Amino acid sequence: MSRRTRLLRDAACAAIVAVATMAPALATDYKMTIGSSHPPVLPWTIPLKALIVPDSNKILRQVGLPDRIVWTEAYAGALYDFNNTLEGVGDGLADIGWVGSLWEPAKQPLQNVAYYFPFVTGDFRIMSRIQDRLIEEVPTFAAEWTKHNTVYLGSEAADTYHLVTKFPVTKFEDIKGRKLLAPGAIASRLQGTGAIAVDAGLPVFYNMLQTGVADGAVILITGVVPFKLHEVAPYITKVDLGAVFAGALAMNKNTWEKLPPHMKVLFKGLGREYADMCNDLIAQREAGAWAALAKMPNVKISEMPMAERQKWANALPDIGGEWVKRNGEPGRQVLKVFMEEARKNGAKPLRDWDKGL
Repeated sequence: MSRRTRLLRDAACAAIVAVATMAPALATDYKMTIGSSHPPVLPWTIPLKALIVPDSNKILRQVGLPDRIVWTEAYAGALYDFNNTLEGVGDGLADIGWVGSLWEPAKQPLQNVAYYFPFVTGDFRIMSRIQDRLIEEVPTFAAEWTKHNTVYLGSEAADTYHLVTKFPVTKFEDIKGRKLLAPGAIASRLQGTGAIAVDAGLPVFYNMLQTGVADGAVILITGVVPFKLHEVAPYITKVDLGAVFAGALAMNKNTWEKLPPHMKVLFKGLGREYADMCNDLIAQREAGAWAALAKMPNVKISEMPMAERQKWANALPDIGGEWVKRNGEPGRQVLKVFMEEARKNGAKPLRDWDKGL
């Protein structure tokens, strides 16, 4: 456990004790269901089973509270699939769980801001801080959770995007005319490059690369080894298109409002620990992926020079400005805070997406 996490837990415990001393020490059992569309083997789902469930009761015991949470665990789509995580928690199928806002462009368009502002930072820990700041500073950003009957508890960021291809990439122009797998909003990062974006889900990437439907993919490096993409696309180019935040730990709003103050303090603290654990797991897997790929004789790893990355950034149309137009004044506020917080935390964007706001 990190020092920051221990400090957060100590603060949460102190607050719980302070509140608990003002109320009768009557034991209460809270029946809760925790759910996820994915099995607990991914950085954003592992903490549900490994942190939220065991540590919630552990903390209550540590601070001497008689309350306990009786958990029902429902992972791997037992209650809802990946397209319905927001509804699953909002409708109360689960009291708490991971919500993938990346699959909610209509209901949570502001949550998808990072996908439309590439080359800002590849640091997913910075992305976590940006997401928290947006929740605190921009009411419309936070409202994308509450209006769907959910309460945001902790950020979930993802590592930065790179290229995995069947051909060598030494300069920006090498991707022109190539068909690259870039699902959903990721396709915006190929606008103006001459590359052809192909929409598909990660589970079918291997077959599409193998059969020639695609020449490569814009992808998180942590997704390469598990799906064996290096077998059919052995050229891996470090581009660092930028990290994103893709979802969050959230609680059903009705469940939240029924909780006493000390239980809300508990879950707020667990939300921060959830974000820390997600980031730690991503860091481990990212390092492990690069190390594993470096040992594979058929894999060729290179890094796109900064000058070529700058060419790419400059070639993109004003996808940020277009995103702001689509989202109006709330979009402008989100972009302003997004870029401010990125720079505040040491990011050096290759494009000043907020220029002229």
